[in-house]
Amino acid sequence: MEAKRFADLGNAVLPQLVLAALMDGGAMERHLRLVRTRHRRRRDAMVEAIAAHLPGAVVHGAAAGLHLTVTYEAGPADTELAAAALAHGVKVQPLSWHAQRPGRPGLVLGYAARTAAEIGEGVAILGDLLRE
Repeated sequence: MEAKRFADLGNAVLPQLVLAALMDGGAMERHLRLVRTRHRRRRDAMVEAIAAHLPGAVVHGAAAGLHLTVTYEAGPADTELAAAALAHGVKVQPLSWHAQRPGRPGLVLGYAARTAAEIGEGVAILGDLLRE
């Protein structure tokens, strides 16, 4: 215990033991397969919704992770669009919050915590807001 505390700044032992048990028993692999499939379906749903409701928007990034980055040509500043979306119950982040230099307006869209139907509804709201 003492050596571990000095080696890794004292990470909790219990979560590491639980993770080791999950890995030894094969449960971790099953869980990862399930999560990969679920997140792939949600990502695909978001990409399809973007194509349908945000014409001209460009999806950036690899087919991995839990977020998509989308840029668009015309419309409000990404900060204004994000604020309007939040007022309609859709939480997104303006891409400009993450940029070091000015560029096209865009959004960071997360898909991990929503169903495919909810994702489609949220992107449809974004499309409506961009058209206003």
